[in-house]
Amino acid sequence: MAESGVHSADGFSADGVRRRAPVARALFGDIVQFFDFVNVIFTSVGVAYLYHRFAFQAGFDFQSYATAGIVAATVFSTLMRRDGYYEFEQLARLDGLLRAILARWALTVLGLLAFAFAMKLSDSYSRVWLFAWSGAALAVVISVRVAAAAFVHRMSRDGGVFARRVAVVGASSLGLKFAERAVASPQGISVVGVYKCGLEDPRDAQYAHAKGGLDDLAKAARNGEVDDIVIAAPRTAPEDMSGLIRRLSILPVSIAICPNIHWLDHLGGAIADVGGVRVLSLYRRPLEGWGGVAKTVEDYVFGISALIVFAPVMALIALALKLQGKGPILFAQQRHGFNNAVFKVYKFRTMTAADDGAVIEQAKTGDARITPIGRFLRRYSLDELPQLFNVIRGEMSLVGPRPHALAHNHQYARMIENYSGRHKVKPGLTGWAQVNGYRGETSEREQMAGRVRYDLAYIDNWSLWFDIKILILTVRAVVFPKNAV
Repeated sequence: MAESGVHSADGFSADGVRRRAPVARALFGDIVQFFDFVNVIFTSVGVAYLYHRFAFQAGFDFQSYATAGIVAATVFSTLMRRDGYYEFEQLARLDGLLRAILARWALTVLGLLAFAFAMKLSDSYSRVWLFAWSGAALAVVISVRVAAAAFVHRMSRDGGVFARRVAVVGASSLGLKFAERAVASPQGISVVGVYKCGLEDPRDAQYAHAKGGLDDLAKAARNGEVDDIVIAAPRTAPEDMSGLIRRLSILPVSIAICPNIHWLDHLGGAIADVGGVRVLSLYRRPLEGWGGVAKTVEDYVFGISALIVFAPVMALIALALKLQGKGPILFAQQRHGFNNAVFKVYKFRTMTAADDGAVIEQAKTGDARITPIGRFLRRYSLDELPQLFNVIRGEMSLVGPRPHALAHNHQYARMIENYSGRHKVKPGLTGWAQVNGYRGETSEREQMAGRVRYDLAYIDNWSLWFDIKILILTVRAVVFPKNAV
């Protein structure tokens, strides 16, 4: 290993490791933001110029369209910056990107329209230009972001300019686990080595495989071979840890602490601030902020609309069930809802039995208890339509985990881990599990466990767009049923 401070003129250290400026990652987000800013302005002016030229419109006012572009660019890039979409880790990811850009661009355009209307400037701009510019700017911004993500991935591989070189301090099981997780991440991280810090247990299996000690780490850091140091030392006395941090603090690199092995077991969490203390937030409150308001508005607007649309269908079903013979038209059964509250769910009667006790036998394929009309209703989920009244009453949502009979709920709560987490939100007429094939009978534990996984994923990732997607997929699943009983 080369001595500290020894480098060749071409930017390589004496042992061939390329030195590079540590600001590359930090600047890239600013560059992408600059491109977004410029693109929004140029598309505003460019679309306006083309429109006036080819539509033979006189009086092209460059300043007006440039001003509109500057205002929109400022608002849009500020929103993206505020929400962290110019952070390097976000630039390397494409999941959720389209939705994020669409939402913030829509907010920008709506804000611009409101401002123009309030200032009586709306007549100064063409509606054709507005729609064309909105689409063109959106397409360019998305294209730049896709290209940026591809560039980040390419330049993060094999020691590229964005590759982040991390040294792990702590030759222990914790240090090894962190190193494995870091290398497996999509963020272009390279672990240059695991180093001993003198606080480990020599009997630990990883102790003998360390690359060196703190002196070796200091040489590597000063030689430009390390960007970040992560302390993953085992639990030790506060004064020993403080001494270790002081010793490393003189090195020209970033330093962070990996708290404990349990922290690594919950990689889905996010860093939060509680009382000025940084903590790992594992679960957020479902539908927090405006989420609950948006969900309620969605249920009432779409629920009432659906009830009006399907009222004739429901009347025909009720008439058919009445003509079929004796028995009630509706079937009511107690089920658990939000926060385990018990409510009565309503369905069109499809079976000769109407169980609602401690033991309930699920309907199976070819079940003799299902009536001829009931078989048709169940195949196309028409028996669920009366639950629109549950939605309007606030007991259910259009989208959410499907509610189960009390007897089944108690049974699966004992068998499946986190099963009761489904009750953190209102149950739904349809759900993420149902459009992914977990519909109908769930007699096997594995089937219910799969349904629970999808339900919990829905709760953790809820958004208005997610609900709309599920509703659209539900229409397809109802029209082309696969496993309805």
